[in-house]
Amino acid sequence: MTTVIKAKQIGRLLLHPYLTLVTRATLGGVFIFSGITKLPAPDILIWEINQYHILPHSLATAYGYILPPLELALGIFLVVGLFLRISASVSGLLVLSFIIAHVTAIVRGLEINYCGCFGTAVPLASVDSLLIDFGLLVLVLQILFHRGEFLSLGHWLSSKAETKEKSGAGS
Repeated sequence: MTTVIKAKQIGRLLLHPYLTLVTRATLGGVFIFSGITKLPAPDILIWEINQYHILPHSLATAYGYILPPLELALGIFLVVGLFLRISASVSGLLVLSFIIAHVTAIVRGLEINYCGCFGTAVPLASVDSLLIDFGLLVLVLQILFHRGEFLSLGHWLSSKAETKEKSGAGS
């Protein structure tokens, strides 16, 4: 019986609006920081992406130029709660791509000691960044399973639109 009660308490905690707000802010903050630190040096990022030997050079170059502004935009959307489902889903796909790159590099025996996750601002060992990526994936899942409308700009805008629509329908 106590196991069921504890499971329900954990479930309530995982769906708590404050937890989701902290999760959004944490994940968004990581993406904002990561995007900002990579923006000034796309050539270094492209070189780091090419070390994994997963993408052809042209796709690695495109990924290197697209990744920093994408991370920045996703981070902002997550923090303010705009397009929350979409931004969390795309964030999850991005984090999965990082995990796949790290795992395949380990399996193939590539000696990539440094991860450019945070540009040159925070040099991380690849193993450490893999652990961070799994943590980020947990944050993404928490956001996706809980709507997270608390202090969300998207929820506020949609409720304003509903109010305007209702007041316009009555005229």
